[in-house]
Amino acid sequence: MASNKKVVVLGLFALALFLVAHCAEAVHICTMRNKFFHGPCMSNKNCAASCIQNGIGGGGYCSSWRQTCRCTLHCWRKTTLAGIEPTQGEDEPAPLDMPRTEVSN
Repeated sequence: MASNKKVVVLGLFALALFLVAHCAEAVHICTMRNKFFHGPCMSNKNCAASCIQNGIGGGGYCSSWRQTCRCTLHCWRKTTLAGIEPTQGEDEPAPLDMPRTEVSN
């Protein structure tokens, strides 16, 4: 009897944990080209420092394809049953002073 209760309690706990994790807001990492970094990007450390110093994001890395500095930042999205929807409408244009960001998983 006691072992059946433990199994039921553990099952309910696992189900509750799954539901909480599923309903939480998702955080995706967005990347944006660092326009303040000039020349080929050879050091992830220098790229990240440039991104932080210029207030673009919390870090950065060198893109291997074009050797450009890419800054990383959090982009918040709302999770729904139908999928992930952006918090800002996709119909709305981005502000002119901020370049569009790319979402990477």
